[in-house]
Amino acid sequence: MGAGLQCWDSSGNLTVDITSRLARVAGSIPIDPTLPTRSIVIPSGGSAFYNFQPTFVWGFINMDVSRPIFTLTGNTLSWAWSVGAGTNNKQITGTLFYGIY
Repeated sequence: MGAGLQCWDSSGNLTVDITSRLARVAGSIPIDPTLPTRSIVIPSGGSAFYNFQPTFVWGFINMDVSRPIFTLTGNTLSWAWSVGAGTNNKQITGTLFYGIY
């Protein structure tokens, strides 16, 4: 028996059809340059995905920021901060969500 999600609008038209894969969030981790963690292993069993949500979006002086650059090798996700363009060089912090679909 197949599994999935299908949704129809009030006119009976199929609007969503997700029958082969659904995303599963495996966890989240704070991303901060002061923390020692710089990589995680995403569980196997599907295609890995990740999403970074910054703590603050606005308020950086001249947008002189270093953002985390993520690299996915197999199921290992690593990150490091880019080099800022000016003298303030605020390193962006946030939360990383990861999982498989």
